[in-house]
Amino acid sequence: MTNKQTTNSDPDYLLEEGIIVNGKWEILNFIAKGGKGEVYLARQLNLNRQVALKIMSREFIKSLEGDEEEINSETQRFHREVQVMARMQHPNILQVYDFDQFQINDMELDYIVMEYVPGPTLREKMPKEGLGYDEDKVKTWIKKYFLPILEGMKVVHDKGVIHRDMKPENVLVDDGPPKIMDFGIAGGHNFKNVTQTHHMVGTITYMPEEQFIDLALTDVRVDVYALGKIIYEVVDGKMKKGRDKPFNSVALNNPSGKFFKTLDRIIQQATVKNRNQRTPSVNSLYDSLEELVFDADKIQGAAGKKRYRYWKFLFSASIILIFIIVGALLIHHYFGSPTANPNVTTGNNQINGIELESVYSAGSKFKFKNSQPTPSPIIDKSLNLPGSLLASDNMTMILLKGAEVFMPLDDPVAEGEHAKKTLHVKRFYMDKTKITNHLYAQFLNEVEGIEVKNKSVTLNGKLLLLLGEVQEGYNPITFENKKFRVKPESVSKPVVRVTPLGAVAYAQFYGKSLPRMEQWWLAVQAGHNQTAVGMPSPVSRPQMWGWNENGMMHGQESRPEPLTKNKKSSIEPVTRTTANTAGIHGLGQNVNEWTTSISTEGTPKFHIHGGIGELNQKESYLERQPWEAFASVGFRTILELKEQNDSK
Repeated sequence: MTNKQTTNSDPDYLLEEGIIVNGKWEILNFIAKGGKGEVYLARQLNLNRQVALKIMSREFIKSLEGDEEEINSETQRFHREVQVMARMQHPNILQVYDFDQFQINDMELDYIVMEYVPGPTLREKMPKEGLGYDEDKVKTWIKKYFLPILEGMKVVHDKGVIHRDMKPENVLVDDGPPKIMDFGIAGGHNFKNVTQTHHMVGTITYMPEEQFIDLALTDVRVDVYALGKIIYEVVDGKMKKGRDKPFNSVALNNPSGKFFKTLDRIIQQATVKNRNQRTPSVNSLYDSLEELVFDADKIQGAAGKKRYRYWKFLFSASIILIFIIVGALLIHHYFGSPTANPNVTTGNNQINGIELESVYSAGSKFKFKNSQPTPSPIIDKSLNLPGSLLASDNMTMILLKGAEVFMPLDDPVAEGEHAKKTLHVKRFYMDKTKITNHLYAQFLNEVEGIEVKNKSVTLNGKLLLLLGEVQEGYNPITFENKKFRVKPESVSKPVVRVTPLGAVAYAQFYGKSLPRMEQWWLAVQAGHNQTAVGMPSPVSRPQMWGWNENGMMHGQESRPEPLTKNKKSSIEPVTRTTANTAGIHGLGQNVNEWTTSISTEGTPKFHIHGGIGELNQKESYLERQPWEAFASVGFRTILELKEQNDSK
């Protein structure tokens, strides 16, 4: 119910400022109205955050009076949008927070509450006349907007969903990553059509012939066709009369040069009229474009290196010596003395003149003025809990039941004494994936008091993150104009070079914690449906669990990768890692993870887990210092439950 029972006197939209919907959402302002719906800026009262609230428009509801079949179809489409969006967790897909009904002036209205993105649509990022044949501008646009959109669409298709109305107007763009929205007519093998096949749905400019003829014929290739049309418009401009004939393939107008000739072939292949000859998937389209834009960079980079070597040859020995000295000073400044562990990204005693021991002696408790704690789930009388929840950082968290956990290493609390084989761990929620660059940059932009000096990101003198190149050609997070930004190709990859205190700060800001060692192992074991004792001994671990004959996880080295390793980044997006049977992605995969334990003195200790070290020795968890950061170590968080009187 709303606190006010009056509609807006303005006939253009229904809800007036100040209405509180169902005691949760305060209407702040009218945003926009389309052919069917109205969108409002609202405030979530309990978390004090801005959201977008969408309802069917008054005019559209009236236009359907008497047509029960169409009313039913449109209502189902509205519900469909919620069902589809609720299944998607990705930085390039608009997130849904709530779906319900409320009554106003004797009308029952459905509403959707979604993530609020204040920026314009993708259309505003595409000049009407197109970017033309400026290679740098087109490459930049593809990297910044189009590849992230394709990343989101890959997730959509992986979930068995077809959007069926991809167009620039259905992508929101702000300072952050672009967000795909409007899944009202989405289809796929997991959904029944809510529209009769003789009805045309979609936008004809971006619609292939099979979608117009018979909705039942549509598959992922209808979205590929629409995306091909969008990239065409980026270069040659918005479809205009005379060249907007429906269902045809499109081609660039007299492309010249290797880059645009290749791009033209990609566009033509994506928009082929015969779907059997069309680019088969968004994955294929992404790979072709990624190879095109980044290979072009490599060619230019190679030419630059050749010129550099030529001029370097002409330098005198004294100039070379100066470079060597400066380089040595820089290495010492950022990475410590030459005798230090080459994998550690900080020195042993100081960072930027800060005495580390004095800074970290106060522990790891942070105080935030504007924290956004995740509400603890309500436990009903039967002690049941939802299997998953959405945390305040928009991360999906999975419930892990309590169990006896096998710990294949020495007990860190026992200070060298050999621990029991099992520990009892109470139930808790764990992040579905590792924290991404997008989420961590979002956190840094929210927190007050963050400072950046010489690529060191600090809070109250404590090092959280090291900026800069993680590996050659991979520089995920930058700091520009007093704001942290993420490269489009890096948004969904796990954040690395974050210190354990940087991970703790993130967790505390959102009311969560860094996993303890035994909780991390519970997640590993729960994913294999283990009971009581948990994992078998390291000797008998089966290969299907990802362990090799030496008791180490496949694909992992015995130490973190050096920062200076010269190869293309092998860090994959979190969505590309496999999930175990508990639904947790990437355990022991991609990059390693920070975990904690408590010493006998009650102070926190930090460890690396995820396939590093021999699992039956103390080195398996690699105890590290709170200011250390690695190019191959990220983290995920957990949500502790206050009421845990049972063993579930």
